[in-house]
Amino acid sequence: MQRRDFLQLSGLATLGAVVNGCSTTASMPSTNKKIRKTDKKPRVVIVGGGFAGINTATAIKQNDPKDQIEIILIEKNSHYFACPMSNTLLSGSKEFRKENFIFYYFDLQRKYNIELIHTEVLDINREEKVVVCTQEELRYDYLVLAPGIEYDYKKEFPHWDEMKIRRAKVEAPGGLISDGGVEHANLLAQLEEFKQNGGEGEIVIIPQRTNLYQNMQKSIQYKSLVRCAPAPYERACMIADWIKRNNLVGKAKVVILDSALAPQAKASAFMQTFNDLYEGIIEYVSGFNLIDVDFDKKEIYYKELNEDLDYYKEKRSYSILNLIPLQKASGLIKRAALKTNHWGGALLADRKLYSVSDSSIYVVGDSAVFTKGYYAQNPKRKGGVPAAAQTAYNLGKEAGYMISERILKAKDLDLGHFSAGCFSMVQIDPNKLGISINKKFSFDKKGAMVIEEEVSYENGKYYNDIAGEGIVDWFNGVTGDTFAKF
Repeated sequence: MQRRDFLQLSGLATLGAVVNGCSTTASMPSTNKKIRKTDKKPRVVIVGGGFAGINTATAIKQNDPKDQIEIILIEKNSHYFACPMSNTLLSGSKEFRKENFIFYYFDLQRKYNIELIHTEVLDINREEKVVVCTQEELRYDYLVLAPGIEYDYKKEFPHWDEMKIRRAKVEAPGGLISDGGVEHANLLAQLEEFKQNGGEGEIVIIPQRTNLYQNMQKSIQYKSLVRCAPAPYERACMIADWIKRNNLVGKAKVVILDSALAPQAKASAFMQTFNDLYEGIIEYVSGFNLIDVDFDKKEIYYKELNEDLDYYKEKRSYSILNLIPLQKASGLIKRAALKTNHWGGALLADRKLYSVSDSSIYVVGDSAVFTKGYYAQNPKRKGGVPAAAQTAYNLGKEAGYMISERILKAKDLDLGHFSAGCFSMVQIDPNKLGISINKKFSFDKKGAMVIEEEVSYENGKYYNDIAGEGIVDWFNGVTGDTFAKF
């Protein structure tokens, strides 16, 4: 695969081009806030200043040359921490620093003249078409929800109190949300402290679980939203790279305790990587049945089976713990009283990017739920749209184009084909190596989603330097375009 082909697969070949492409209403608390009514222009309010929200806003602007649509972008944080490729921070390489992942909104506002409000959304009233914010209320003609995800510790650990959940967020951060970089900073601080204390022990990563502990004899299957399913395995590679760079081989190792029987994404590729590049440094444990964590003793409790086929409680110590909890859609979806699936994701109308409950509310990014599709190569294999940055980026552009066409030309377009690349860095030194998978989504004559998957595989290896260097090019391209850096 040539670099040009890699960039085409990632969707960056079209950067800068215009993209073609039942419940009750929520109650709104009585407030004394001033309501900002819509002007003569139709108003689109967008909640979420990440890849989905920003690209929706800019695509509307690009397709509205006469400036006939008013856009208000709401984002509670002053800056955005980009999660894609952020695991490279844990490698300790000087090439990847925290400041490279922090983006401000100044260039975006200057280039597109988008009104940006740094505030928090408290409620959404669909009946009145009003978004209730901390300081004011905004009427809208169309609303775009792109708020990302939330963790669901309560579902996973119903016996934990709020204090223990707070400790988990600080001492074993999931590292999957854009929180200004706090979670990644905590992980980095723990690695540095670990090194200063001698660098001996186990750095444990527990990926999002596929089953939950119910009692000592039984576990229940549970499927949640999974943002960037390959993230824990990529993170293991980056920390293993850090162990090698800091001459801690033989003293420290990364242990992946996975409830699944194989890595939950890119299984063959990651197992090959673990064996080829990090033998003796990464230990992969499958079928792990987590029960609890004691943060004081730094012990993990889990269910084990003895020779008599009786279950018993076992424990394992750790030096650093990265616990990736179950995930769910943003609570804003519930506040808007949209129809959802079991983890709170908004169900979208067929071949649309708006809710089945309300055609004036678009949901883009990780909190959106598409009808499940099937793989073209194997129709019995079912699949869906991954919760990933490339998906949010591409579908944000699609949503912006569809909204502008609907407002300016009264055209309610169907969603056409789109792509979603997924890239994982697995080595920094002595050269960058990565894994890449691209998925193309289209629809058959019956309207069912068809998925085509293309995996980078050369010379018997899933990882290669073209993908490794290409990930960096992709990241610079997608962030540069989103935040108007070029």
